[in-house]
Amino acid sequence: MPFQILWNSPSFVVAVKPFGILSEDDGSPDCMPALLRAAGIATPYPVHRLDRTTEGLMLWAGTREAAAILSAEAQNGTFSKVYRALVTASPDLPPAGEMRDLLFFDRRRDKAFVVTGERRGAKEAVLRYSLGEPFDWRGHTLTPARVELLTGRTHQIRVQFAARKSPLAGDGKYGSRLNYKSPSLFCEEISFVWEGEPITVRLPDLPGLPG
Repeated sequence: MPFQILWNSPSFVVAVKPFGILSEDDGSPDCMPALLRAAGIATPYPVHRLDRTTEGLMLWAGTREAAAILSAEAQNGTFSKVYRALVTASPDLPPAGEMRDLLFFDRRRDKAFVVTGERRGAKEAVLRYSLGEPFDWRGHTLTPARVELLTGRTHQIRVQFAARKSPLAGDGKYGSRLNYKSPSLFCEEISFVWEGEPITVRLPDLPGLPG
């Protein structure tokens, strides 16, 4: 998925983050802030982030004032993200529903875990999902999933599906045995409100697993 800008205004920018590119500025010429600056966006302020291995839409504010407004939306629930994933669905996974867990992210292991009971640093994670029609890929049965995040925890989609024995295709960190370059996860839609107007941006095309 190539880098591209889908919406460019003085207040905000919506761009496509490719696989393998960092959301944050690490000083390299190929992180997302550097790519945006090279495209003429003077000071991009990230409103949210995607993992290095997750492709798709990201929202950036163009000013400090816009960053404060959009970040507040991300906190109060008026900013939403929809993902498309391919999962190796367990027969016990319902075709649609809500997942609600307590997640603990271990920074030393760079991995999140579902926990029960009280644990310092654990945070509630909530998402809604619906499954599409399963299909065969190289002898594996894969199922597309539409996922709406209601919270934004690190590795949230990956660990919540894995906890239900339905890991994302290619996500070896969370139990997938499918040989693919990365977790099959794409941010396909973002919605937010700007100056009283609802705005939704969708990816026109989404890549799938290679043939």
